[in-house]
Amino acid sequence: MHGRVKVRTTEEEKLRKEKERQEKLKVFKNVMQTIHHKRQQHEYDKELLELTGKVLASNPDIYTLWNIRREILEQIRKNNCDEEQLSKLFNDELNVTEYCLKINPKSYCAWHQREWVLTTRSDPDWKKELDLCNKYLKLDERNFHTWDYRRFVVSQCKPPLQDEFDFTTEKLLDNFSNYSAWHYRSKMLLQLYPDVEGGRPIQDKHHKHELKLVQNAAFTDPDDTSAWFYQRWLLGAVKTVTSLVVCTVTQIKTTVAFSKQVSHNYVQSKTRLFFDNVAINGDWISCNGNDHDCLWILKHNVTINDDIDVKVEYKDEYEESHVIKCLKYKPFTYIGKSDICFQNKYSQPVIEELNEQLEACRQLLLLEPDNKWTLLTTTVFLHCINAKLYHKEAMVNLQILKNLDEQRAGYYNDLISKWNIENQLPLDYEHKNLVFRPTFSDKLTSLPHLQYYNFCEIIDLSDQYLSSNILPSLKYLQHCKILILRNNKLHTLKGFPNIELEKLDIQGNEDISAEELENFTKNHNFIIMFN
Repeated sequence: MHGRVKVRTTEEEKLRKEKERQEKLKVFKNVMQTIHHKRQQHEYDKELLELTGKVLASNPDIYTLWNIRREILEQIRKNNCDEEQLSKLFNDELNVTEYCLKINPKSYCAWHQREWVLTTRSDPDWKKELDLCNKYLKLDERNFHTWDYRRFVVSQCKPPLQDEFDFTTEKLLDNFSNYSAWHYRSKMLLQLYPDVEGGRPIQDKHHKHELKLVQNAAFTDPDDTSAWFYQRWLLGAVKTVTSLVVCTVTQIKTTVAFSKQVSHNYVQSKTRLFFDNVAINGDWISCNGNDHDCLWILKHNVTINDDIDVKVEYKDEYEESHVIKCLKYKPFTYIGKSDICFQNKYSQPVIEELNEQLEACRQLLLLEPDNKWTLLTTTVFLHCINAKLYHKEAMVNLQILKNLDEQRAGYYNDLISKWNIENQLPLDYEHKNLVFRPTFSDKLTSLPHLQYYNFCEIIDLSDQYLSSNILPSLKYLQHCKILILRNNKLHTLKGFPNIELEKLDIQGNEDISAEELENFTKNHNFIIMFN
């Protein structure tokens, strides 16, 4: 038995560790009491720096201690400390943060303290900070804290943007699965290679190059999501123009709807309404009471006659002028619609690249038919290349994706709703009709682009899968008189907007309580149909 190491029993080991923990806790409490006492007494000295440093060396994420250290350094600086001594103190503080980052490279507090030191001192060494970022990104190229800090350093020292872009290329070639590198790259891509003449976010040559790079990344590891997300961003990097899509003039109300939200100043300065070639003055009011909105109401005092010429003029963000003439739909009702097209406008070289990648995705699907990212990307390519031509195939794919990826079924349902509405809207705008009802078989789960239908007097949304979440968006139906929400998934009427209806049909929404229906009926003066 002599010479053998005694092995502690499990119980003995537990007791020993508990005793050690209690001793450490006792020391920690004593030190923290001393720190708080000295802070209360405003004893901002080197001893307090040492005490806080010892605690942070064990746990860098006690934010209060970093605050105290900043207070100490600020106090020393105010006491006319000479520059050499102050520089040494700041260097020591950087050493403390670096030590803490070795313990926890993802410590928000330590990174923030480092930023504070460098923006507070008069002689920051930004090159050293870039080198530090390189060092930490070699250890963990995906640490987003380091990437965030790198962006901060770059914003201060402003190295050549191309060097930073090339740095992301290097890191991505090391490991494509790097969200932070892709994100950082996207910001610089728009700055380095904008298509100034064509008005597109990215020059064709570089747009194609990025699409090829990200396709290589996605096909290297089809289950990695970072490349797929960057690809989706690239596909959305197209030229867009804010359009006035419909103007409605009645004796009761005058409205204009835009393709996306615009500011009050934009509407006031770039939009003019004319009756018989006379400009109408008034105040533009946001439909939702916000500074930015996609539906605006013009408050004016002009009488609407039964036979007038109505038009609206506006300038887009490129200062191009547009005129929409309003037609008479019925007595005292004039509506003017613009041409509707939701198709992304890519250049021909980019379209050719997308077609090549679509074919590559189809081939990959033959090998991995259940890969949801490949199927989703194939579907997005179809939509981007020619949404109308490939609409049915895209809808079939989204239904398959709902089964493959049940956790994101809600996302796919909303995408089905959006693309179906975008497919129907141009047809609806060709006809002189004041009624909107979905003409497709898929059930709506959301109401995208609802401002486009604000001119309609009858909105039939019966037999859909709409929940009570859509109620606030009904505010866009400023000219609606009959709203049919029969047989949906409404569970409450809270959030129902104040719109001037004549009739509301909410039959078949059985989850709405009788008590709520009774109160709702009392507070509204239009006809309400319910079970």
